[in-house]
Amino acid sequence: MNSLQTWIKSGVPWVWLNAAAVTASVTLVAGLLLLIAARGMGHFWPAAVHEIVYQEVDGSRVTLAGQITTREDVKASRLTEAGRTVAEGVETVERMLLKTGNRDVSGTDFRWIYEPSILQITQPLSMAALERQEWGVFFGRVVGLKQGEDLLESRDAWSDFQALLERAAGLRGQIRELEKGAIGRVNYRLERLRLAARQLELDGVTDPAQFESIERQRAELQAEYAGLEEELVSLNQAIRRDAVIMQTAAGQEVELPLHTIIDAWMPNAMGGLQRIGHYFHQVWSFLSEDPREANTEGGIFPAIFGTILMVLLMTVVVAPFGVVAGVYLKEYARQGLLTRIIRIAVNNLAGVPSIVY
Repeated sequence: MNSLQTWIKSGVPWVWLNAAAVTASVTLVAGLLLLIAARGMGHFWPAAVHEIVYQEVDGSRVTLAGQITTREDVKASRLTEAGRTVAEGVETVERMLLKTGNRDVSGTDFRWIYEPSILQITQPLSMAALERQEWGVFFGRVVGLKQGEDLLESRDAWSDFQALLERAAGLRGQIRELEKGAIGRVNYRLERLRLAARQLELDGVTDPAQFESIERQRAELQAEYAGLEEELVSLNQAIRRDAVIMQTAAGQEVELPLHTIIDAWMPNAMGGLQRIGHYFHQVWSFLSEDPREANTEGGIFPAIFGTILMVLLMTVVVAPFGVVAGVYLKEYARQGLLTRIIRIAVNNLAGVPSIVY
C-alpha cells in the first residue's frame, strides 16, 4: 500500500496518462487523415462517362450521360411502392447515383437510376467532360466552334477546341495578373495619397503647395489607371471572342463561352499515362487554386495558407509564454498536484519535455 502511494505521489502515473492521451490523439489524427485520403483522393481520377438509354416509370425512354459515383442495393418492395415494376422473386435491386452534370440545362447534378430500367449502357470515346467556372461540370460532345458570330470550319474539332482553350487560359492569366498586379498597385498608391491628404487636413495644414503635390500625383496615377483599364477591357473582349457548341446525350445543342471553361478532357479516350497525368494535375489545382461557387468548386489554397500562418503565429507567440510559465511553476510556485499537472500541460503546449519531480 505504501509503495502504491509512493508511486502515485511520484507523478509517474500522470506521465503515463499524458503519454497515452498524446498517443491516442496522434492515432485519431492519423486515422482521420487516412480516411479523408481514401474517400477524397479518388474524386480527382478521370472516371468514365457513361451514355445510358433509360426507361422511365411511364415507359418513355431518355438518354442520359454521366459518371456513376455510387452503387447500392435497395429492397424491391420500396420500388414497388414507388410505382416501379419488379420481376417476381427479386428481393433487391441495384441502383446507381449518376452524376449527370449540365446543371444549367437540366436543373440537377445527380439522379438515381435503377439497373433493371437500363436498356443500354456504353462509354463513347467522343464524350467529353468540361470543368467550368460556374454551373459545375458539363458532359457532352464537341460539335462546333464559334469565333465571334462566325462558325469555324474544323477537321478536328477537339484539337482546335484545345488550342482555343489554351488561348483563353493565357488571356485569363493576363487578366488576373493585371487586376492583382498593376491595377492593384495603382489602387494602393491612390489610397495612400487619399490618406496623406486626409492627414494634412487633420493636422490643420493650409499650405496649398502640399495639396497640389498630392493632386498632381493623383492625376498621374489616374491617367495610368485609365490606360490599364483600357487594356483590361481589351483583354476581356478578346477572351469572350470564342465559344464551343456542345451536344448533350439527349441531342440538345448548347453554346458555351470559352472564358467560362477551365479544363476539358475526354476520359473514355484516355490512356493510363494520360489518366495519371490528369489526376496529378487535378490534385495540384485543388491545392493551389482559390475556391469558387460558394466554396463548392475550385481549390483550398486560402484555407491551407491561413492554417499554416496561424500555426506559425501561435508557435511564435505561445512558445515564449509557455517557457516562462513553465519556469515559474517549476522554480517559484508551490509544487502541489494541481500545479504539477498545469506545469506538464504548459510544457506540452510549449514543446518542452515534461519532467516530474
